[in-house]
Formats: sequence, structure tokens, C-alpha cells
Amino acid sequence: MPAAALPGILAYEEGPLPAAVTAAIGSDASDVAAGAVRLAHWGLTPTSDPRTLVLSRVSRRAGGAVDESEVAALLGTDTDALTRLLPPFAAAGVRDGSVVMVADSMGFRQLFRSRPHSAGRAVLSTSALLAGWARGAELDRVAVGVQSLLGWQLGQRTLFEGVRKLAPGATARLGSGGVTVTSSEEAAGEPRPLDHAVAEAAAVLRTTLASLLDEHPEAVLQLTGGLDSRLLLSAIPASRRRGLRAMTLSVPGSGDVEIASGISARYGIEHRVHGLADLGGIDPAEAWELCREAALRLDGMSDPVALAALGVGERGFEQGVRISGLGGEVARGFYYVGRVRDRPYTRKDAEQLAAWRMFVNEAVEPGLLTTEFAEWARDAANGEVYASLRRGGDEWFRATDALYLRDRMQRWAGATDTAVGYQRVVVNPMLDHDFLAICTALSPQDKAHSRFLAALQMELDPELGSIPLEGRPSPSAYANPSFLHPVAQTARTGTRLARKALQRVRRGNRPPAGGDVLAQKVVEWWRQDPAVGETLSSLDVLDQAWVGRMLAGEIDPRPSSVGFLTNLVVASTQPARVASSP
Repeated sequence: MPAAALPGILAYEEGPLPAAVTAAIGSDASDVAAGAVRLAHWGLTPTSDPRTLVLSRVSRRAGGAVDESEVAALLGTDTDALTRLLPPFAAAGVRDGSVVMVADSMGFRQLFRSRPHSAGRAVLSTSALLAGWARGAELDRVAVGVQSLLGWQLGQRTLFEGVRKLAPGATARLGSGGVTVTSSEEAAGEPRPLDHAVAEAAAVLRTTLASLLDEHPEAVLQLTGGLDSRLLLSAIPASRRRGLRAMTLSVPGSGDVEIASGISARYGIEHRVHGLADLGGIDPAEAWELCREAALRLDGMSDPVALAALGVGERGFEQGVRISGLGGEVARGFYYVGRVRDRPYTRKDAEQLAAWRMFVNEAVEPGLLTTEFAEWARDAANGEVYASLRRGGDEWFRATDALYLRDRMQRWAGATDTAVGYQRVVVNPMLDHDFLAICTALSPQDKAHSRFLAALQMELDPELGSIPLEGRPSPSAYANPSFLHPVAQTARTGTRLARKALQRVRRGNRPPAGGDVLAQKVVEWWRQDPAVGETLSSLDVLDQAWVGRMLAGEIDPRPSSVGFLTNLVVASTQPARVASSP
């Protein structure tokens, strides 16, 4: 059954599961008792301790791999130590008559649990869909509204009422008393001077890359023309770069290939360039199956069209260990605009940020939702953005940093990483617990305009730091800005904002690579499959006149709308209705 396409677990209170959930788990699943609770698991190999399951293919810290016996020991004695392993990591097992499940410090490996004291069966699972279906849960109206604008979720909300994602650094236990959750999240450390932070971060990256290449000399660096992947290359000694393997994706309009090829030639790196896949030969039935399966892997909470298109492209790529620069955005103020100085903020600031930076690319098109729900959803989504910012504190720029790390990275990047985590091993050195702690302790002024990352680049390798970035000056220019640099930075910011403004005026958004072709083919299939129309007609948040015109061929929806509708169709495979308005 596709819902169990990823290896995983479902822990639940004793009693029969709905037949469809049992079918989703499959007849080959193992099922063990833990007091008044049962733990079903599939596609996983138990460790040497049969009570312990590692729920990720990445199990390491900066100094090297962590073996399964240590994971098993820590699950029973020190779950806080497990939370500090490199994301994505997770583990679960049976201890003292309960099922225990542990999340990494970023909550990057997606895990889910029922809300304590909520109505319905108590559950823990690697799948929000299975958890919701096992509880017979309704769709969460706020989550649907947020996703219609953002394309992913905020905080720990899921598409199902009463089901929440396990928070970063948290441990959940399911026993006779239901679900309990404890957190190991640490308070922000003392502020770090820039020079100290640079030296400490360089040491973390050098240690991580050295241990990784010692264990996996065949690992492939995902090299672009940007700064993040260059930092990782710079953390590898020049003497060790010859023969290193690297890959770059060729995207029309990007200069990544030219820059990455030049760097590779300079250091004797074995460099491969991969083009985008041609999706024209995929028929509508296959397109729908690819997107439907992608939605299942994402638990319906990110873009299945983009993931499906990526999956087609990956068919021609060697799968194995990849080194990714994901995480650098955390250290350079992804949401910063304007002069960076400490200041308070209001809900109006949150709404402006949402409108200009968050709701542009993934929002569904006008007319898809009923007028009433669309208006209610925007207000609810703005409230969720503001609540997420408030969790990051009272200062605006620090709050936006927390929003990026704890919401966008956790819920968007983490969902995608989890979805592909059993196809290839992706190691993200800049998601290391200690590296992120260094970044979090920096002042916004030290992060702004890539000041910290540029200084880190010059500490690691000044020669690589002198090479221009794709479409931008060299890192050395950011580390030692001239009096012209602020003007150039302002111009780049203005260009970005102008592009966002144009998108708003056109009420359009940016499709993922290959998304247009795949989305069109999915809609072709919907027009042939009455079951999809029946599911869509059951959802009262959708404008049924719009749905009818779309299925009749009068409207060709944008890829973001196709992704949103695919997620709703998949989540509604089990009997689930959208909860009534609050």
C-alpha cells in the first residue's frame, strides 16, 4: 500500500486498527507488544538489540558514525544525547513497557504523535497520514488554510486534527497513560564574537568532512556556484580534493555549471553535470501515480509535483552518499530586508513578511477556494506566521531567523529530506547541532549580507574565497566590503523585492523545474478518473464551480494548485472531512 511506501512505525493503543490502515502497513510488518501498546514496523532492520529501531540512514555526529549498539544504549539511558546527532536522525524502541521515539535537534526527520489528552486513539508514527487514519481524524481546517497559501506547514501542525509533528529535540513515549512528550531543546547560548564563531564553525566543518570522507571516500559533493557548497569544499584540505567526486545540476539560466566546472578543474575533482529530466514522455496515468506517491512520502505537507519531478530526474543519477550544503541560509538571515538593527515587531510586520516572502511561490490560484474559506484562511495563516515569529522572541530579525530554522527548514526542507532519505544518504554538515548553536548565538548584524559565512569562507580557504559566486561577487567582497558594497547589496535586495512584487501583481508564482509539464499531465488524468472528482467534490473548502470547470478542461491550474489538490486527495483517501469553522 502506498501509505507505507517509506519504512516506518506505527505505535498504538491495544485494539483493532481500521482495515485500511492494516492494509497500508502490509502483511509483512512486524508487530510487537509493549505493555498495553503495540508497535508495528515495516521495512526496517532491527538493531542487535531487537527492542530498538533506527529510523534514518544517517546516524552520526561530527566525529563520525554512531553504531547501532550505542543508539540502543542511549535510547534507554540518555535520549538527550541522541537528539544531538546529525539531522536527519530518529530512533524508536520498546523500553519499560512503553514505546519511545526520539527526534533530532532540528526535528528534521519527520515524526508524528497524537496530542496528549485529545479524543481518539493515542499513537506515535513516522507517518502523519497513518496516524490520522488510525485515529479516524478529521482534516485540520487551519492546516488546510496555511497550506493553501504557504505550501507547507508551520510549527508542529499536520493536516489532521489531533495529530502533531514531534518537536525538535523532543522524546515521545506511548504507554498505558497515553502519549507524553519531553523536550531537550536548549536555550540560546551566550552571544559569540564574530572571530570566535568563525574559528569554532571552521573546526566543526573540518572535523565533519574529514570523518565523513574517511568513512565514505566515494561520497559525492553537491557542488553549485553558491557559497554553501563552496564552504564544504573549503573544509576539505586541498591535498584531499583531487579525485573527490562532485555533481552539479544544469538548470537553464543558471551559471552554476560554469563556476562548479572551473573549480573542479582547478583541484582535480571528478565532476559530473546532470541535466533536467525530459518529462514529455510520461503519460498522464504515470504522472498521477508519481505525484500521488510523492504526496504520500511527504505526508501531504509539501509540494508533491516538485518531488515527483525531482524523482524522475534522479533516475539517471547514481544513488549513494551525498554531501549537501543545506543549512547555510540559517547563518545569513534568509528573511532579512532593509537595515539590520534590533527592533520590536507587530502582527502587521508578520503579515507583510508573509505577503512578500512566504505566500508568493506556493499559493493556490484565486477562485480555487470558496470566497469565505479563502478570506478566513488568509487571516488564520497570518496568525500562524505571527505565532511562529513570537516563538522566536521579541526582536524582529532574531524572530525571523527562528522562523526560518524552526519552521521553513524543519517543515519544508525536512519533509523533502525525509521523503528521499531511504533512496540515498544525504549528509548536511551545516545542520550539525554545534554548528547551528554557533549560528544562533551570532547577532543579526554579523549574519546580515553573508558577513559571517564570508568570513568563514576566508578562514577555511582564501583562494576559493576569491572566486566570484554565481551572479554575485566573491566571498572575499562580503568579508571585506568596500564602500560600494552596501549600494550593491541594496540593489540586489531591490531587485528581489521587485520580482516578488511583479509576482503579486500577476497573481502568479514560480513553478518547480519540470512542474508545468507534470502538473498538466496530472490534470489530464484527473479528467479521466471519476474517483478524483468524487474526492474533490467532498471537500467544502473548494469552490465546486471552479473544480467543475477545471475537470471540464476550461481551467488549467498552476502547479502549486495541482500540488495542493493532490495532497488533499491523498489525505482524504480515508474517510476524513474538513472540520467545521471555529
